[in-house]
Amino acid sequence: MDNFQEDNIRQPDNAFKETLLEDTRSDFEKQMDEALQLSMQEINQQLNINKKYEEQLLKDYYTEIERRTNIFKNFLFNINKVGKFDNKIEEIYNIIDPIIDSYCGQFIDNCKLDKETYNKIFDTLKQIRNDQQAFDILKTIILIEE
Repeated sequence: MDNFQEDNIRQPDNAFKETLLEDTRSDFEKQMDEALQLSMQEINQQLNINKKYEEQLLKDYYTEIERRTNIFKNFLFNINKVGKFDNKIEEIYNIIDPIIDSYCGQFIDNCKLDKETYNKIFDTLKQIRNDQQAFDILKTIILIEE
């Protein structure tokens, strides 16, 4: 049985030596290749920096949207709930809802309204028991047009 296994074993291949091709490029071509390689590395580094910056911007953007939305969520809910029974409050809700929505989406930082509408909004909102912090922030968003 040992002879059978020894007969089936293949002899190793002959070893041979390869010679690498010589670098026949000129010094100028070598310098160009090196400069190209360095340039590509710099571009890749800059792309990574830009990608991280964009990711951080998006993270900050969505965090701010969430923060602003949380401030006004209960405030608007309470106004809408009362507005179902009072037409005057429903009218105020219909005015401030798109303003707050635009503020929460970071499309606007403030909105200027005429003095009559401004007074109507805040005189009515003072009568409703609601979140004082959201009310104060709303005063910084809705301004009187001069």
